[in-house]
Amino acid sequence: MMLTLLISGPKQPGNDIDVYLEPLIDDLKSLWDGIRGVYDAHNGEYFTLRAALMWTINDFPAYGNLSGCVVKGYKACPICGDDTLSHRLKNGHKICYIGHRKWLPINHPYRRQRAAFNGKPEYGTPPEPLTEEEALHMVEDGDRVCWKKKSIFFDLEYWKYLPVRHALDVMHIEKNVCDSIIGTLLEIPGKNKDGIAARLDLLNMGVQSELNEEDNHGVSENLRWLAAGPNMAVPSYRSYLIKGIKFNIKAQDDVWTTQNSGVYLLAHTMQVASAKDKNSILSNMGFYGVIQEIWDLDYQKFTIPVFRCDWIDSTSGLVVDELGFTLVDLSKIGHRNDQFVLASQVKQVFFVDDPMHRGWSVVLSMPNREYNDVIGDDVLGDVRIECEPFTRGMPNVDTFDELMGELGSQNIRDGCEDIWIE
Repeated sequence: MMLTLLISGPKQPGNDIDVYLEPLIDDLKSLWDGIRGVYDAHNGEYFTLRAALMWTINDFPAYGNLSGCVVKGYKACPICGDDTLSHRLKNGHKICYIGHRKWLPINHPYRRQRAAFNGKPEYGTPPEPLTEEEALHMVEDGDRVCWKKKSIFFDLEYWKYLPVRHALDVMHIEKNVCDSIIGTLLEIPGKNKDGIAARLDLLNMGVQSELNEEDNHGVSENLRWLAAGPNMAVPSYRSYLIKGIKFNIKAQDDVWTTQNSGVYLLAHTMQVASAKDKNSILSNMGFYGVIQEIWDLDYQKFTIPVFRCDWIDSTSGLVVDELGFTLVDLSKIGHRNDQFVLASQVKQVFFVDDPMHRGWSVVLSMPNREYNDVIGDDVLGDVRIECEPFTRGMPNVDTFDELMGELGSQNIRDGCEDIWIE
């Protein structure tokens, strides 16, 4: 007979599951004492029905809730108890359990291997499981190292005499182990257990000593973390403060009166005069874009913010007018295959509508202004930084020669400092 129990609610009861098991325990006690007058349809007679619960089948976390045994921390092995061999990983920030070779036959070759394990042979023997009376005695004496409660199943008078009281569901164990092995062998994102943290922990434990923690062939530790790849769960932000400068995504600028989504990238790249030009040269080239998304890549030891931008087409969307102003057409989007850029590589710029050329915007570069983050986080939250408004109209600008001809030299002031605005 299989007994099922459904407990409603948004969270599992955990150690308080005994409250829900009390009606079941009462029924099991009645079945153990016997229920008289049960009719046997096959034999056509009445008899006394008796039944006993042999064991429970569950995964390991449920094992702890039902048995009262500790299944987390340094003493998480129900068989080893106080003798559990555990080790906290310095880089992985988890507790691992070692010493499994002691369960192998005494002459097994793995026991003598050193390099493939922790550099030491294994001569230990497996611990003897606690008897039923020993387990109950430890629970009643208040052993809180390996036991967190007395299981309600001990209210059954025969429970302490059962050699096996709780069994693990092999399906869960095999699935989890198989997922980890396959994910590591195939390097499946999110399931690969072979990372920089794992390798550093192996070094600390003396396993796979050929993995040298120091730089190999000039490879820095940061490069090792980069090679391991970032966390696949990437947070995105609407605003981000980088080196005292606030950047917004375009959607954030659309609902605010300020503008902080324009960026400029000066790249040292290969250039050609035309598609037929075979004499390419290396030189600096500027790119203008608008931030659409802000990602923060997490490499465990550090984070790297990156921008996904809509870049202005350098051929059809970028011109320099006769006055030397750079004009861009924000509707002409190019470089769609290379949208991401490191936040540290760009400079903030502003795009102002050009009243003389419909559809074009003037690029303005402002001096960097650093703001203190009063929140203490990279994201400014609700803190707004207002910029000086730009005039909608542009004054007529005459050339210097025309100005001299109309006004004469008597109206020119000497001794002024020139301010050059890029």
